[in-house]
Amino acid sequence: MSFEQDKRSLYERRRNILYLMANYLSIMGLEQSRQTLIDETHLTDEFQVCDNIDLDTIYQEYCSYYQLKFGKQPHVVKKNETYTMQPPPAQPQRKPSGNRRRVQPTVKPLPMVPCRVEPEADREVRELGSKMTVSQLAIPRLAQQNNIIEPTAKAVKPVENGHSSAVKYNVRPLIRLHENYSSEWKDFADIVCRDLMKKDLHHRWSQVKGLDTAIKLLKESVVTPLQYPQLFVGLTRPWRCVLLHGPPGTGKTLLARTLCSETQESITFFNATSATLISKWRGESEKLIRVLYDVARFYAPSIIFIDEFDGLASRRDSAGEHEASKRFKNEFLTLVDGLDSGADDERVFLLASTNLPWEIDPAFLRRFEKKILVDVPCAEGRKAIINDLLPVSNEWNAEQLDELVEMTDNFTGDEIRIACKEASMMLIRNKIEDSAGSSPACSSADPDTVQFDQLKTALEQIKPASYDLIHKHREWNRKYGNHS
Repeated sequence: MSFEQDKRSLYERRRNILYLMANYLSIMGLEQSRQTLIDETHLTDEFQVCDNIDLDTIYQEYCSYYQLKFGKQPHVVKKNETYTMQPPPAQPQRKPSGNRRRVQPTVKPLPMVPCRVEPEADREVRELGSKMTVSQLAIPRLAQQNNIIEPTAKAVKPVENGHSSAVKYNVRPLIRLHENYSSEWKDFADIVCRDLMKKDLHHRWSQVKGLDTAIKLLKESVVTPLQYPQLFVGLTRPWRCVLLHGPPGTGKTLLARTLCSETQESITFFNATSATLISKWRGESEKLIRVLYDVARFYAPSIIFIDEFDGLASRRDSAGEHEASKRFKNEFLTLVDGLDSGADDERVFLLASTNLPWEIDPAFLRRFEKKILVDVPCAEGRKAIINDLLPVSNEWNAEQLDELVEMTDNFTGDEIRIACKEASMMLIRNKIEDSAGSSPACSSADPDTVQFDQLKTALEQIKPASYDLIHKHREWNRKYGNHS
């Protein structure tokens, strides 16, 4: 590098630091200090700081890099031993004159030693996950490791046996700062981490009706091994791959959404989609699926959920199969169950759902240890769904409920929901008509005011759309699925 290049690099580095300082002062609301800095350094509006960088981000990434390399947090500032606290100068006392009374000021005096109040640790952890890229992502983890500073607050989550499990939040090292990965790999990691689910979807197992068998299996695969890890070793390792199949609207995606909500504090959940995993560039699709598994192992225990799995894992012996699609499926198969997979410490759970299981390649079906039919709800399940959506139905007599259960035979859970929604919409239509152009009496329909005749009329307007698929799924499940 020539002398001119060195000189220009030094100038650009100092200029960038000054712009970062001005930007940080603006973020902190110190406009007067920012203006003083601009006046002294002669900064102009010709340049501005990029959207994806600031001093706070640089500081966090440096601390993560230092922690990863040296195993401890860096010391940025230290106490000045030569500093002595000086008392504030005494104010001269003036004698009041005449009957004039002096009013004492209400402004509180400033502290003698100015200090910056640090934010709370739990708020810092929540704010770390505000970005969608791996370079700015921090995932809560199970316990404190290597003396990493973690917040004191604990998330207490009740479990079904009456006990509560406390999950400690811990900031994991950032993948982008890991020295063992290339820059290309880190770019792919940024892409797959867009599918990370970081918000609570507010679904609980108690809200899912008529799917007891599937719920029991998902708890056995994911939730129970976290509570009793000493029991799931060797041959009794947890199920690693589960396939949910059934007609549309039976609740397959609802189960995945509930599993994500129930395990949000202790498990990393990836909602992988075709838009993320499929690329038009040659070889990138295989790299993306491999990076997805690498990131899932890095943040283990993890769940990879793929909806409409038949679109990614169709049969490879079809006439119109493209060579790029075959390479992607071969790589996927190797990651699910290959030479370097299946280790005891690999805590990556694959959950897939499909409406067309007979379209999936047999090699993928072999790797799914459990293939569960999510069937239409039974009579008790349909009654529970109606009671949950319309609490007023608990007051109806047994003959009316039996009639509704009989009318909803072969209905999926979503079709029953649509019927209950249609009955509520009837109330809104009646209120709008009765208002005669004026404002309705209430803003929305109360589910408790839905009448039996309205729900019956709504059910008569809806016909089960998946009647033929129900028998086809049951026949396929008898041949290839699991009956427990």
